[in-house]
Amino acid sequence: MSDPIPNLPPVTLVIEWENAIDVDDEWTHRAMKALERELAATCHRMPSRPRIMYLYDEGAVESGTIDKALDKISPQLRDMAEVEIIPTPGLTYYKLKNYGIGRSETELTIMLDSDAAPQHGWLENILKPFADPEIMVVGGFTVLGTEDFLSRTMALAWVFNLPHEREKTARRQKIHVNNCAVRTAFFRDHPFPDLPAFKKQCVFWLRGLTAEGYKFVRTPDAMVVHAPHPGPGFLVWRAWTGGMDADFLASQTISDSRAGRLGHAFRYFARKVRRSWRNIIRHGGKVGLAAWQRPFSMLLTLVFYLITLAGHLWSAATRDFAPLPAIYRRDVSPI
Repeated sequence: MSDPIPNLPPVTLVIEWENAIDVDDEWTHRAMKALERELAATCHRMPSRPRIMYLYDEGAVESGTIDKALDKISPQLRDMAEVEIIPTPGLTYYKLKNYGIGRSETELTIMLDSDAAPQHGWLENILKPFADPEIMVVGGFTVLGTEDFLSRTMALAWVFNLPHEREKTARRQKIHVNNCAVRTAFFRDHPFPDLPAFKKQCVFWLRGLTAEGYKFVRTPDAMVVHAPHPGPGFLVWRAWTGGMDADFLASQTISDSRAGRLGHAFRYFARKVRRSWRNIIRHGGKVGLAAWQRPFSMLLTLVFYLITLAGHLWSAATRDFAPLPAIYRRDVSPI
């Protein structure tokens, strides 16, 4: 006789609706449908219905938008879960997640992006590591969706690993909060910090947790497919803000001098281009990038990271940052 399937603990899912503003509706609809399928396969193993919180900025999203999408795409989701759609006064990505987890009443809370579609086994696998009571945070495996030349190129150049890089993902000391889970009480005591950066809060958050000795793991078995970047204009903006974020990170962890930050910008650029080109050459076929497209893909990534370099240099030359608490910083060179 086979072993009985273990029950799953009660859980709350916090889903921001900021990304949904930028991407095509197709991707948020895919995410809703995928979540509905995942809950249909697992909710009977929970002692109570999971709670799902969709949180949005009431100044940026028209009231009723999420309700209409749920009714059209995932009408059974409300039958399987307690669904709440919560307007917030101008909160953005990380603040939405902090706010949502502050309202969670279950021991475990999952953070999921509105444009990230869970794959088979995702829910069980992101909760499984919490069987170890010392684990405070579990990171899943996020891959970028691919459907055309642009998205395939960025999948090879972006910070996410590729679908076949499961072992590499498990080893990385990084977290993507579009797909992660936390012990709720722990997170309330350790929320995302409020930093002058666009997308680096999670980097410093995880740095602080590991410096204090808290345990974190990544599991490639909890996979989501994240929407690709929505077009060239968005990519230009994302490259520029990525450069500014990289400078902020460097100012806190590499060098606090302007000369050191400027020098790091060129090293960062070279590292990113080298990684992207290596992926394009070695792994282009794995994402459907034809051989004849690869030189154009390499040119596109070069342009993307040149814009990143420009944002990085502009930030290093013009912006000053106060040092963060020591727990977030490694040894920083003054030169």
